[in-house]
Amino acid sequence: MSVARQIGTNWFTVVMGVGIMAGLCYSSPVAFPFHKTLGVAAFIVVLLLLVLALTLWGARWINHTEEALSDFRDPSRALFYGALAMAVNVVGNDFFLVGTHIWPIALSMRISQILWLVGVAIGLFSAIAVPYLMFTQHDIAPGDALASWLIPVVPPIVCAADGANLLSYWGSPAVNMGMTVFDIALFGLTFFLFLMVSALFYSRLMYHRVVPGAMAPSVWVEIGPIGMAMGTLATIPLSTHSLFATFLPGLRAVGLIGGSALWGVGVWWCVIATLYTVLHLSKKGEGIPYTLGWWSYVFPLGSFTAGTYALYHLTQLRFFYVAGFLQLVFLSGCFVIVSLGTLKGIMNGTLIAWHPRHHLGLQNNVADGKASQGGGVTVEGVIAR
Repeated sequence: MSVARQIGTNWFTVVMGVGIMAGLCYSSPVAFPFHKTLGVAAFIVVLLLLVLALTLWGARWINHTEEALSDFRDPSRALFYGALAMAVNVVGNDFFLVGTHIWPIALSMRISQILWLVGVAIGLFSAIAVPYLMFTQHDIAPGDALASWLIPVVPPIVCAADGANLLSYWGSPAVNMGMTVFDIALFGLTFFLFLMVSALFYSRLMYHRVVPGAMAPSVWVEIGPIGMAMGTLATIPLSTHSLFATFLPGLRAVGLIGGSALWGVGVWWCVIATLYTVLHLSKKGEGIPYTLGWWSYVFPLGSFTAGTYALYHLTQLRFFYVAGFLQLVFLSGCFVIVSLGTLKGIMNGTLIAWHPRHHLGLQNNVADGKASQGGGVTVEGVIAR
């Protein structure tokens, strides 16, 4: 069976998770043992993962074009074009945070800027095309609202948070000023979309059925844009002090007040998301079967941790210093569990079929499906799910 045929954009969530861990470990304000070594190792791994994922995904478009196009017609698969954009941006930010310390600075900075621009282009495409398809083509009911609806619209705020690090490195003061305004516009684009989608999801939580166990990890997605918004507001005053000298006190105040307020609501979402996880792991729940959706336990919390780091750098408050480290410790545990689950799913063929015995297992699933549902199940359908 073709491995490339099975690689959709949802696989870029793995790149996102490994990439955010690389940057967080290397740049941790708390200098725990081997944190830079772990950051460099994760950085090398994520580069390989990005190249592999792009190669296989590109091969899918070449060899299975119709199936690749069908992603846009599927309300769930279309969402993950946002994951592609965020994966590119996260790796670009790793070149800034990690690459500049292990490779020539000029080269790493240039790669970081190129990847940022590519991520912006893909992110804007995702933020426009996918919602338009949801508005006009997809069959969606109010009770279907999920936090994963944020995935296609949040890439611009990831671009804004990562791009805030680059604002002083584009060229002349005029160019840097223009890029700063553009970065703020990207922040605004997603932040207000985030509020609208979050309102829809909150309404679903209030008035419709409990989010099923298989979708419980997606509740954590809400935390991602909160963290990126914190990072943007807290980083801009630090990276643009030479551009906005007159407005610097105001920018620092906005970063402190806005970032701290977002940190508070982020903690609330963390508690709610944790309760959903505990609910489905208890006897009253449905369980949480392993899927790539478990990477929602990594990247969103990683974004929130990065935002806490940014607040510490802005304020130098020991509270955020300790909070960021505790978040990283918890995140590391989630990362280990999710990574091992992905490796296990690859090896046993439950996530991707790459061995003849996996093909046989899928055929058995097809036979079981026909017996229980009266036919209509195909190997291709099992793979798509």
